[in-house]
Amino acid sequence: MKCAIIGATGYTSLELTRLINGHPELEIIQLISESKAGASAGELYPHMNNYEYPVLDSFSLDRISESTLLFLATPSGVSTGYLEQLNDFQGRVVDLSGDLRIEKQSYEKWYGKKAVAQEIQRRAVYGLTEVARSEIRNARLISNPGCYATAVLLGLLPFLKKGLIAPDQLIISAASGITGAGKSLTEKTHHARANENVQLYKIHTHQHIPEIEQVINEETGLDVSLTFLTHLLPINRGIMATMVVVPTVSMAESKWREVLEEAYAEDPFIRVRLSDPEIKSVVGSNYCDLSVYLDERTGRLTIVSVIDNMLKGAAGQAVQNANLMLGFDETAGLTHQPTYI
Repeated sequence: MKCAIIGATGYTSLELTRLINGHPELEIIQLISESKAGASAGELYPHMNNYEYPVLDSFSLDRISESTLLFLATPSGVSTGYLEQLNDFQGRVVDLSGDLRIEKQSYEKWYGKKAVAQEIQRRAVYGLTEVARSEIRNARLISNPGCYATAVLLGLLPFLKKGLIAPDQLIISAASGITGAGKSLTEKTHHARANENVQLYKIHTHQHIPEIEQVINEETGLDVSLTFLTHLLPINRGIMATMVVVPTVSMAESKWREVLEEAYAEDPFIRVRLSDPEIKSVVGSNYCDLSVYLDERTGRLTIVSVIDNMLKGAAGQAVQNANLMLGFDETAGLTHQPTYI
């Protein structure tokens, strides 16, 4: 099936392009970039020279109509402008920005931008694949989850849904590679600042906080208010989310692990680990690795989730959702193993 990518020069778009290039059912017919229209992909990124990609193009409703599938890989606030022009688009859309993830009031508060029209947002399905698989299959517009939100929700939801942990005592410390900040250079992501350094950023103000809280409320009916601490790591990609929670029942550590194993028994990209998790075990893949530890001294539980922020946290999950929407095997184009070294 023919597909197009809007915002074709960002990090997420590069991963989408790579994944689709190896996908058995998808073909890129248009790469859209308003700032780089007329350039070839190989001119911008030499590693793409051996592949025949379309020359970058400006957005046109007429040309977009040739595609069955459209990926919006533009920054939050920019996607809104495109979404409002796509009301008559007959294909499927996966939006990787934050513009469809949370309701209007929260969006304008946390993102500081004007929200998308509510009738558009109401049509969107929140695409946390392992949680909303049936809804995604019937959707035409997907809101792809945030990278931190993906890691945290996959770790917490199995326990919250069963009432096994206290919803009012959720403390999360999460760390991401620099690609999570996007392609544009900032003082924090400048090599001289980021290299051999670990930095706090957006402390208690990260825009994935309301996203996580909203999804937990929708999936469990619980009104949670979590503490969320974010760190920038001197690595290119990967997220580790460490969640400290308070159990409401007493079980052996092996039983806590069984909760995760049962919840994700049929999910091809969730791996419940016996060994300590590490980011290298998921980089370059669509896997989410989960572990759980019981601290018998304090009685607290530690849940750890690791993903590649560019894949399971963005482009990989977007392709996984597109596979479901289009009736393909869920794993199509996503079965490569982590790079590790």
